[in-house]
Amino acid sequence: MHEDEIDTDGTQAIEMQSLGARLSALYTEYKDARRETEDEWLASLRQFMGQYEPDVLAKLQEAGARSKVFVGLTRTKVMAAYSRIVDLLLGSGNDFYGIEPTPRAQIDPMKMAAIRQQAMEEILTLAQGAPPEQQEALVAERIVELEEELIALETEIAEAAAREMKVDIDDILSEANADQKLKNSILEACIFGSGAIKAGTVKIDRVQSYQKMQDENGQMGYQLAVIESVKPDIESVSVFDLYPDPYSTDLDNCNGLFRRHILTKRQFRELADLGEFDGAMIKKLIETHRNGNHSEETHERTRRQIAGITDQGESNRFQLLEYWGSVDGYDLADHGIEMEEGTDLSADFDANIWLCGGKVIKAALNPIRGYRIPYNVFPYERTPHQFWGVGIPRMMRDSQSTMNAATRIWLDNMAMSSAPMVEVNTDLLEAGEDPTDIHPWRVFLRAGGDGSMPAVRYYQPIANANGLNQIVEIFRRFADETTSLPSYTHGEQTASLNKTATGMSMLMGAANVALKSIIKNIDDFLIAPMINDIYHFQMQFGINEKAKGDLKIAARGSTALIQKEVQSQRLLQFLSLISNPMDTALVDRPKLLRDIAYSMDIDPDDLIKSEEQIRAEQEAALQQQQMLALASQGAENPVEPPPMGGPAPAA
Repeated sequence: MHEDEIDTDGTQAIEMQSLGARLSALYTEYKDARRETEDEWLASLRQFMGQYEPDVLAKLQEAGARSKVFVGLTRTKVMAAYSRIVDLLLGSGNDFYGIEPTPRAQIDPMKMAAIRQQAMEEILTLAQGAPPEQQEALVAERIVELEEELIALETEIAEAAAREMKVDIDDILSEANADQKLKNSILEACIFGSGAIKAGTVKIDRVQSYQKMQDENGQMGYQLAVIESVKPDIESVSVFDLYPDPYSTDLDNCNGLFRRHILTKRQFRELADLGEFDGAMIKKLIETHRNGNHSEETHERTRRQIAGITDQGESNRFQLLEYWGSVDGYDLADHGIEMEEGTDLSADFDANIWLCGGKVIKAALNPIRGYRIPYNVFPYERTPHQFWGVGIPRMMRDSQSTMNAATRIWLDNMAMSSAPMVEVNTDLLEAGEDPTDIHPWRVFLRAGGDGSMPAVRYYQPIANANGLNQIVEIFRRFADETTSLPSYTHGEQTASLNKTATGMSMLMGAANVALKSIIKNIDDFLIAPMINDIYHFQMQFGINEKAKGDLKIAARGSTALIQKEVQSQRLLQFLSLISNPMDTALVDRPKLLRDIAYSMDIDPDDLIKSEEQIRAEQEAALQQQQMLALASQGAENPVEPPPMGGPAPAA
């Protein structure tokens, strides 16, 4: 779009305005459909932060001097699940993904043709040196051997490419600080039921460095240089900023998705310098909206209140909408998108549209392989026929509310029953007596009246602590059941708990049954598609030719869980079975001990001796035994010294 396409009043052409208006109306529809989900998320956030809902808090305040305590069990459960997931996926020594050759890896045909040609030349050279009657049989035999060697060579080349690709992707993840971004999304998934990572797009990475250069006068010196390179983009995205098609149940059948961006004026202005955005329209919007056009949503204000941030007035920011989904071909053509000759413009095309204030500031066809939406939304636990997952606070909301109510009643009851209540008949007291002055050995002076009627009477309220304690304990166990996070997984100890190593291992293994499904959701909906996007980027734009091959991505989060809990238990059981000398001679004990150490997150190199050390110690012990044997032989047959002046005795 050029400046002559923008009128002096900042309006776009009619065709361009229509696309912006239609997408803005579609965003409003998506936003309204997500309102109930937002309310659930905000309730979960309050529950995680240990805060009551506004209506509950208002009733407690109306009640006066009543307890307002909130039992912080939800936060404990959320952080326990978050810590275990992060430890399994991103813990020391854990690989949450792997890259392997496909079962029949396809190698570059040109490379294999060159290898085959070279091998055939060697076969022909070898045959020429053999007798004529043996040449045909020799060539046929060598060709059969060659085919077997080529199959082994293909596998070797594919495995080498997988190793190279793994190193390249690890480097990309490290530079993008992917660990921290994954942690942010996993925490949101534990609280709200869903997390999101953006992957599949690219960014321009600018690195500043000083290089030695020659200036205009021919003098050598160091100058600041900015090196630009294209890198895959990995970004943690809050679920509050995503608005998917309300009729979709997952991203595969999602017709479109909006993401809401809130940018400062400087950030918005920097977009004008990027060639893919409409710089003229951006500058016109900045001129028209001097204080920004950000209209604060209800969930934004509520989240600030929950976080204890006071209202600071206008934000002076700009609100942008990023849309991925179907767009009419005529609309794309109106925005200057070049379509192939003969394309039916009446069809819908997958596109990426950016809006600000109802104006289109970017329009492009979806550049991502398979035209998929570049957002990976993964659930904590899936719910049938729903796009968003279910988080821990929602699972245990009823248990948390009941525990809060029972605990408040327990405290109020204990406070009331901690001292007696007093009834005073002021008509029977002497003038000047203060009935509110009560202390030990207090004496009330009486002024007469019927002696059978006491002037002061005491009542002891009944304490109902036992019954309330049972209610709290019952619903604490309900919280354990509904979240599949038993209390012993986050440090709770009871008298009935089996505290032996084997018993705890069995309990943790049973508790991981539900956690496996959660890890599998992260594998399937986040790790596999994210790494797959980076793999295809490297295949298309990477400069490391050794890393390019017919490879596949394997997410290993659930495998790591099995390795840590189940395999450790099985290895320990196996070690106890082979403790007798007869079986020990049949087992590679150092290898077994190393596998046990790996399953327990222990570096075996720090504890177990290497083969070289063991061999050196064995050789030193053998030499010492030989020296002791020689010394003992010399003691049994001592050699007599020769007599003075005489010849030495014969040997």
